[in-house]
Amino acid sequence: MSQTDFSHKNLEKNFDPKTVETRWSTDYWNQFGIYHAEPHEVLESGKKPYTVLMPPPNVTGSLTIGHVLNHTLQDIFIRYHRMMGHEALWLPGTDHAGIATQTVVERRLRKENVTRHDLGREKFLEHVWQWREEYGGLIVKQLQRLGVSCDWRRNLFTMDETASRAVVNVFVKLYNDGLIYKGKRIINWCPVSQTALSDEEVIMKTQKDPFVHVRYQLADDAEKFITIATVRAETILADVAVAVNPNDERYKDLIGKEVLVPIAGRKIPIIADDYVEIEFGTGALKITPAHDPNDYAVAQRHNLPIISVIGQDGKMTDEFGYKGMDRFDARKKIMADLEAAGAIEKVEDYEHNVGYSERADVVVEPFLSEQWFVKMKPLAEPALKAVEDGEIHFHPERWINTYRHWMENIQDWCISRQLWWGHRIPAWYDEEGNIYVAHNEEEAEKLSGKKNLRQDEDVLDTWFSSWLWPLTTLRWEKPGDDGEVFEAFYPTSTLVTGPDIIFFWVARMIMAGLYFKGDVPFRDVYFTSIIRDMKGRKLSKSLGNSPDPLAVMDEYGTDALRFTVIYLAPLGQDVLFGAEKCEQGRNFATKIWNATRFLFMNRNELFENEADFAKKYAETDFAPDPNDEAEKWIFSRLNSTLKSYHGAMAQFRINDLTKILYDFIWGDYCDWFLEMMKVRLQKAETAAQKQAILCKAIFIFESAVKALHPIMPFVTEEIWQNILQRNEGESISEVKIPEPLESWSQEAAEADIEFIKKTIDEIRSVRSVLGLPPATVASAKANAVSEVALSRLQNNAEYIERLARVTLEIGMGIEKPKASAGAVVEGTEIFILLEGLVDLDKERARLEKEIKKVQGYVKQLEGKLSNEKFVSKAPAEVVAGEREKLSAAKLNLEKLNENLASLS
Repeated sequence: MSQTDFSHKNLEKNFDPKTVETRWSTDYWNQFGIYHAEPHEVLESGKKPYTVLMPPPNVTGSLTIGHVLNHTLQDIFIRYHRMMGHEALWLPGTDHAGIATQTVVERRLRKENVTRHDLGREKFLEHVWQWREEYGGLIVKQLQRLGVSCDWRRNLFTMDETASRAVVNVFVKLYNDGLIYKGKRIINWCPVSQTALSDEEVIMKTQKDPFVHVRYQLADDAEKFITIATVRAETILADVAVAVNPNDERYKDLIGKEVLVPIAGRKIPIIADDYVEIEFGTGALKITPAHDPNDYAVAQRHNLPIISVIGQDGKMTDEFGYKGMDRFDARKKIMADLEAAGAIEKVEDYEHNVGYSERADVVVEPFLSEQWFVKMKPLAEPALKAVEDGEIHFHPERWINTYRHWMENIQDWCISRQLWWGHRIPAWYDEEGNIYVAHNEEEAEKLSGKKNLRQDEDVLDTWFSSWLWPLTTLRWEKPGDDGEVFEAFYPTSTLVTGPDIIFFWVARMIMAGLYFKGDVPFRDVYFTSIIRDMKGRKLSKSLGNSPDPLAVMDEYGTDALRFTVIYLAPLGQDVLFGAEKCEQGRNFATKIWNATRFLFMNRNELFENEADFAKKYAETDFAPDPNDEAEKWIFSRLNSTLKSYHGAMAQFRINDLTKILYDFIWGDYCDWFLEMMKVRLQKAETAAQKQAILCKAIFIFESAVKALHPIMPFVTEEIWQNILQRNEGESISEVKIPEPLESWSQEAAEADIEFIKKTIDEIRSVRSVLGLPPATVASAKANAVSEVALSRLQNNAEYIERLARVTLEIGMGIEKPKASAGAVVEGTEIFILLEGLVDLDKERARLEKEIKKVQGYVKQLEGKLSNEKFVSKAPAEVVAGEREKLSAAKLNLEKLNENLASLS
């Protein structure tokens, strides 16, 4: 390649996202290990660590728009801190998703008329592992396509050996510490999956059910009865009491008496308990402790017996003629039988929330079962204190209240699942049923002094491995056994997650970190927004309103999707997303691409070869020319932009990053500065002057591209690689994002150019209204309202003339010419001479419309300033600002009226 060859540094005419994405994601970033993080850089070289944990997506999952938002946010955090000099580690991984994975594999086996019980546990698990090898890496590949900058060497699966050993070690320690126990309690039960469920695996749905008012006859008086109301008539057969509030005057005389359970005929007591709400239903509740957690608590307080009439399969187990019937079929039959017996007083429709199994989509059954539990209160207290004391910061802060409410009312955690796929509970039993919790069977035999022990059949809740995620991703296995990776990168820095799992994952990780390491697992938690469609509905497969991110990336490009989803997502607010909105991101990428091509075209014309450009670029003093307003303005805007950008990141206002950069790159740089630069290049007298102008322009653009890289990594990498010759293995990902430089700050220049921009805009607006062709150069006069305005106009006249397509006469005291169109900018009048250009009647109509608009604005401001409440309570500077607006508006109105008069 010759020194004069710039061809490899020229971008294609059109931006092709697929080509660019493939080049950097697959062929470069991974090949050169750009995103590897090393503990020795922290422990030996003293670099500050920055660690992000990837919330592990289910191994059964595929990419959703929710994943796109969550992982793009994480990627922005990690790329930003990597570029700011941290040893940045993003720890990836996937979750084994116990119920979901077992359901998928069992469904696959059913097509072959095989059940897991036909295969046996060992063979079935072989099928699961085979499925995982075949399909489990799908979402990882999709995330890589999204451009996430993880250290993929450290990818962890929750069933990996190190993570599995940590789970066992933690279970044994908690058991030995008295925090894990086995006991009977009411749990969520899925009759289809045949397992206990955690609260987060239960989806609440609103539905209508018959609210049946049933008469319970008093045992000692056939003429008297007490009425209860229930939506679960099938559980009447398991009633052990009727409860009323002790303060309910209606029932005080009945407390202590007995009633007969309809159909069952069993005598049960009427008891008093504060749990009963006087105003709800009839104020009398049937107590069925085997089928309702609240009833179970009442039964424990009153030492009541427990009767169950619904089995694990959701079918009746009673002795009253309904045995074997589905619970809902039995409900209808029992209601009919109650009606026939004259026991139903009335039936109403009742709308309420009902829990459904997330996977099986069937109504969850409250079920009394022997399960393993973790005592949560001792773990919750320090975890709550850590957040309230500010050791962990929530963004937005309002989630602290939700967190506090849950932690103060926390219940013990049911951790056992009746599945085969997952971490098997490390507990063994002898023939007498004695329990021995141990790390392995050999240790259990030593504890028991016996052979032929039987291991517990259940596995642990998937979240029991996930709550250890900040520990296990850093290869921690047990207390006191920390490696160098753990030492370097724990505690982690920022967790990005949805608020819907604040209890089930965030809170439990905090508990685990404090209990097993004595330190919080992360310093900041960023809660993502809820994504909704354009109608405000949550995205869901059932509604068919959830766009396929891969299809969106195919159509618009990955950078466009990443930019758009962040642009739409202010901290703590819902996101209204439609795939078509990604057109904004695509247009932005195209705008950046075209600006780069324009810069490169000028670079290739002004420099003989690449080495010549590189030398000049390295030698350029990147400071504004004191004699050029546009250059002073753009450097000052770059300083303001970088200040706002870094400030927004420090305050976790990630959405603001997109707006800050969009406004600067598209608005300030592309729409205005590049146009001004064309004027400056034509005006420059020497090649050296032109080269200096271009180098500064490229520097400013490169600075913005670096700041944009965490949001749009592909297009920015492509551009950066082509600005100069880069060494193999170099990446923009490892280049520092520029800091603001106060010497660039030129408030006066910013004010000057903003005035010039408004002037050009006003002239363009008038030209548009008048229908002037772009090629037509009009004559214009500017009547400056002050010396400052006069100076601004004179110093930047060439920009106005070239960008507004006018010849301009500037002065003070210029009278409005006859037959001219006027505009007013901060009191300065701009006149476009109309003779021979336009229809004067049309211009009169335009002025009348503008006058009406300004009159409305004046009226609005006057109304606000006449409001004593506003004037007395608003800050003085706000009131002063409104008065200045009113003064300027009145001046504009005066000038517009004069302009209209001049046309008469």
